[in-house]
Amino acid sequence: MSAERSDTLIGDEVVHTLGQQAQTSQVLAQVKNGQVTLSGDVPSAEAKHKAEALVAGIEGVHKVVSHLHVDSGKRSFGAAGEAVRDNPDGRDDAQMGDIDLRKDG
Repeated sequence: MSAERSDTLIGDEVVHTLGQQAQTSQVLAQVKNGQVTLSGDVPSAEAKHKAEALVAGIEGVHKVVSHLHVDSGKRSFGAAGEAVRDNPDGRDDAQMGDIDLRKDG
């Protein structure tokens, strides 16, 4: 009977493997008892399936649980041609007095 591969070694290989794929380099992975849980956004269904298959093929992985979402960028960055805003409600906190930009107080 061969020894089980440690979750740390599995995790290292998962990170390396996904990091080599441009479309899955930002996917998060958790490993527990040989089960790998993937989460994050990928740009296409093809990238999602490829990430799942690559991870499933890693030595020591018993199961892959996928919480990956396909996001072409619309959810993260808004509709095409629309400016991205860091304050979607349009508030200007500096003008509203919520932020004091003076150094003395």
